[in-house]
Order: sequence, then C-alpha cells, then structure tokens
Amino acid sequence: MKVPEDSVAGMRRAVAEVCREVFDRGLALSGSGNVSVRCGDLVALSPSGFRLCDVRPRHVTVVTVDGDRVVGAFEPTSESPMHLAVYGKVGEGAIVHAHSPYATALAHTDEPFPTTAELERWVGRVEEVGFLEPGSEELAREVARVARVPCAVILRGHGTLGVGRDLREALKIVEALEEAARVAALRPRP
Repeated sequence: MKVPEDSVAGMRRAVAEVCREVFDRGLALSGSGNVSVRCGDLVALSPSGFRLCDVRPRHVTVVTVDGDRVVGAFEPTSESPMHLAVYGKVGEGAIVHAHSPYATALAHTDEPFPTTAELERWVGRVEEVGFLEPGSEELAREVARVARVPCAVILRGHGTLGVGRDLREALKIVEALEEAARVAALRPRP
C-alpha cells in the first residue's frame, strides 16, 4: 500500500505531540499510557517501552487497520490489540489511554465512577469494563464492544480510555475523567 508521506509524517507528529501533553498534564506517569490515531486505513500508535514525554515522531509506528506495519522501527504499544479493535468498530478517530492518579486509583475500587454534567452531556454514559489482562485480546474485545465516538471508558483495575473524533477530543475526555475522579476524592465524606 502506497501512503502519502505527508499524511504518515503528520500522523506521527500528532501522536508524539499528544503523548508529551498526556505526560505533561500528569495523565500517564513513568512508562504508562498510550496514544493512537486512525486516518483512512492507517493507524499511528505510540511505541512500547517509552515514557510518553520521550516519544518523538520517529518512535511512532504506523500500521494498517489489520496490524501490518507500514512504517516505524519501534514496537507499537502492547495495547495495540485494544486500539485496533476499537477502530474496527468505530472507524476513524483517536484514542488516549491514561493511567492518571485519581481516575486510576478509583478504577482500582468497586466504587461507582463519578461523572459530571459536562462529561455526561459530551459523551453520554461513562462505560466500564471489568478487569481483564492489559494487552489481551479479551480486553480488546470488551472495550470495542462498548466503544463509540465520543466515548469515555473506565478500565477497572487498570486506567481510563478516551475515544474521540480526533486526538484533542480523546485527550479532553481522559482529562475530564481525571477531573471527575479528583473532585470525587475531595468531596466531604459522611
């Protein structure tokens, strides 16, 4: 498949930029979290084994929707099955998977995940997926089952996922989830 270089380069730049923003905003620390975008039949994925603040365009791998590598020397995120399964359902869009402190802490409990009026107006119901092994086909199937655009997903015992029409929207969704969890943590308890 021949892909225009400018579209591939643009996808790689955009993913790298959002990776750094996710890290800078405290939504994914150490080596956690991943980012992707789908344009046409191509998906650009953040690399495995990198802190998001260190991702540069050359580190981003571009694959077909079937997972065949088009460009990139680095292994894509171990969550590639989840990203590709979601794109198989929703088509074009973007995904940010975060391990932000408040939302991830809450995802590790049995408490209902809080929401805000703004988040509900924007994405509707916040979806939840029970704990499944990260990177597994089972997790990929379950997340794809509940995914839509836009969509917020709580991965129990794991983290959060924002599915948006573009990278900015996906980033805003995981930020909104973190904000809702932070507000819930700060509210007075009886």
